[in-house]
Amino acid sequence: MVEEYLDKVKEQFNNFFSLKEKRENILQVIAPLYHADGDMMDIFLTELPVKNLVRISDYGLTLMRLSYSFDVDTPNKEKILNKILAENSVQNENGNLFIDVKPEYIYNGLMQFAQAVSKITNMRLYKREIIHSLFFEMLDEFIMDKLQKYNPQKKFYPIPEHEEYEVDYCFNSRKRPIYLFGVNNSSNARLATISCQKFIAEKLSFSSLIILEDLEIIGKKDQARLMSAADKQFPSLDDFQKHAEEYIEREGQLN
Repeated sequence: MVEEYLDKVKEQFNNFFSLKEKRENILQVIAPLYHADGDMMDIFLTELPVKNLVRISDYGLTLMRLSYSFDVDTPNKEKILNKILAENSVQNENGNLFIDVKPEYIYNGLMQFAQAVSKITNMRLYKREIIHSLFFEMLDEFIMDKLQKYNPQKKFYPIPEHEEYEVDYCFNSRKRPIYLFGVNNSSNARLATISCQKFIAEKLSFSSLIILEDLEIIGKKDQARLMSAADKQFPSLDDFQKHAEEYIEREGQLN
């Protein structure tokens, strides 16, 4: 590595920066980059002379640390992890997280990498916030990928002249269609309740299906009204993903 760049990095860290050789061309970063519990982050620098780049990596230690308190064991959690990596331009190669930068951007790369490491090791603390922002995206991806054989229709209007009563997805390849509503807050819960009540009043033949992001974020009165109006609820997207086909097949047999 060019010495002048490392001298600049040391200056940017107010002289609290050094490198410890772990193996040939693998240098451990000693800098004020810490986990929430006070442990220093495991970050390493490696020269990539062919590309004239420096690789900032963790050699798999970040995900290992995360595994002690939080398992990335569902598609939703994997999506959250990948979102964090993408937002920070960090690559994942068989568990080894890394980012390649030009030598003059080592400091910026270290700060960017440390931010990603911090978010990943604290996934369990703000998982709900990220899932909230991804809920409808993940619901759509699952339906359009895994339930395509049931011919889902997105943004369906059972009463064409009343577009205010919109169904998120309709499984319409049956006499008694399934109207699916995604619900991630009390406002959506009320809209789903009103829509179901309207369809019942219009004497439409249908089964109403509610997919909740999290039951706890919906007020108790909204929960009660929704349970009264809807035929079936899944308490989480994970639960729906596990049992969706079983439910749709069973409903099809009842028609």
